[in-house]
Amino acid sequence: MTFSPTYDYCSLISLFDASPSLETLVLNVLQRKMLHESIVGDTSNLRQMPGHRHDRLKTVKIIGFSSAKSVVELTCHIIENTASLQCLTLDTTTGHPWHSCLTNYSGKCLVLHVDFLVEVGKGLLAIKTYVEPKVPSRVKLNVVEPCRRCHDLEPLS
Repeated sequence: MTFSPTYDYCSLISLFDASPSLETLVLNVLQRKMLHESIVGDTSNLRQMPGHRHDRLKTVKIIGFSSAKSVVELTCHIIENTASLQCLTLDTTTGHPWHSCLTNYSGKCLVLHVDFLVEVGKGLLAIKTYVEPKVPSRVKLNVVEPCRRCHDLEPLS
């Protein structure tokens, strides 16, 4: 599924309501260039979506997680409304394991554009600021980020 730059990811909440037996969700929201409104530096509050309990959803993986406000809002909605959630993986990379220096024959990661790495930093800050505080202890949170051996990620604060 391809999303337009103005797509509101919170509209996917209706997917959960329409799929009450859904146990695993893998969502690819990767954008090579960030076109959505970023939560970083935004002083407004996150939207609170009308909550329906999602009683079967156990595993969620979001590939291309970024600081896009509606992606962060969707993630928080899932955390707050899914009592059955066991594992949440937020992948700030491209989601391709062969881009890693561990699997690439050259021993080095594929080059990532500087703009992409800046957005990775913003995505990691959004996770630390908005997502981590909401994750209950029963949920395993996995955060995937580019290899720090091959990529210089500037810490954002």
